[in-house]
Parts: sequence; structure tokens; C-alpha cells
Amino acid sequence: MARLRNDLGIYERHADDWWNADSAFAGSLHGVNALAIAQVRAQLGARIRGAAIVDLACGGGLVCEPLARDGARVVGIDLGARTLRAAAAHGAGVAALSYVLADAAAPPLDGGWADLVVCADALEHIPRWHGLIEHAARLLKPGGLFYALTLNRTWLARWVAVHLAEGIGIVPRGTHDPALFIRPDELDAAAAGAGLRCQRHIGQRLRLWRTLKRWRVAMDEGRNMAITYSAWYVKARGGGP
Repeated sequence: MARLRNDLGIYERHADDWWNADSAFAGSLHGVNALAIAQVRAQLGARIRGAAIVDLACGGGLVCEPLARDGARVVGIDLGARTLRAAAAHGAGVAALSYVLADAAAPPLDGGWADLVVCADALEHIPRWHGLIEHAARLLKPGGLFYALTLNRTWLARWVAVHLAEGIGIVPRGTHDPALFIRPDELDAAAAGAGLRCQRHIGQRLRLWRTLKRWRVAMDEGRNMAITYSAWYVKARGGGP
């Protein structure tokens, strides 16, 4: 029997370990999401205080909670019930942090109010990711930003994410399906169709020695987008979806 790929049940089965950065399940998630948090903070600067943020496919809240602690009003959307219970328990007492159990590709939220919509390290797990982009644009106010961090559909990304990371156990086996990886031009086209203009792409580089030493994926910004990349989009102030 072929090994299951893009096994979304992994996240629920390991829900108790979302905030254990030393676990085999969550270590690399913490490493990748740390880069996403740093990029969001760099982009928003002081504007993060009071910003209305939606995190689509938020998982255990690894991005939601730090941004809420920075003073943002954050709503996380995810389909994992156990996962969201873990997120809510860890973030109990954090002001303006809430979670909604729902499909990130069809979030049950009113449109036109978010300053930022985030989808970090998750698009490559969502077969209907085009719908997520459309709803992200709908949620944003004019001038609002959409941020994505995802895996490129290249042989190198497949080798690193599946053959290396899953093969040696840094990432749980079955996490990724390379057929769902997304090329930057595909993401740009979907965003443009939803009324979002690309501001920039940011490449990333794998810090191989640190990854092997700490047994968790470590990424930094770089010029190469062959493995993972981030992208920033803005919603036109004149309207749009």
C-alpha cells in the first residue's frame, strides 16, 4: 500500500504537542513559523498594535498567539477541533485572541475588515487553495495585506521536504504531497484574479547544519525561491473582491 501523503490527521493526532518545540511533530513547525512571524513583524512595524489579523489554517496558533501578544486582534481559523483546543488553552488570557472551527478555504467571517490575512506553512496542504485566496481577499479592507509562506513545486523542494525532512524524521512521514506544492506564478495568478496585487516575493534558504544539529527545520530569508518562499499582496484601495 502506498504511503499516505498530505495526511491532515497528523495534526490532530499530535495536538497535545503543538507547543512543544522539542517534539518531533512540532519542532520544524516552530522553526518555519518563526520566520513567518518575523516577516509579519518587519512588514507591519508599530502598526501591528491594534491591527485586525486573520490566520487561515492557523493550526495550533503558532503565528496567532505571538501576534496577539504584540497587540494585534487575531482570529485563527482551522478545521482541527483538538488542534484549536490546544491553541486556545495555550493562549488563554491573551487579549483579543480567538479561534473559529471552520474550513480555512471558506471562513464564516464578514468581509472587508481585516488589515492582514495570513496563511503560513499551510497553503500546500489545502487542495482548494484557490478558494482560500478568494476568501482572503474578501476579508481584507481596501489597502489590506495578504501574506503567504509556502513550498515551491520544484524537484529541490520535493527532495528537501519529503525525501530529506520526512525521510530522516525531522518532519512526520506523510506530511507533504509534492503535487500540492505551489509555484510563485500560480499563486500570483490566483491572487490577481481575487483582486490582490503582488508587492514582492521573498526567497528562503535552508540552514542545513542548524537543521541537522537541532533536528528541526531552520530557514532564513534568501534570494532563492526553489524550496520555500513568502509573498506579500495588497488589496486595491478602489475596491475588488
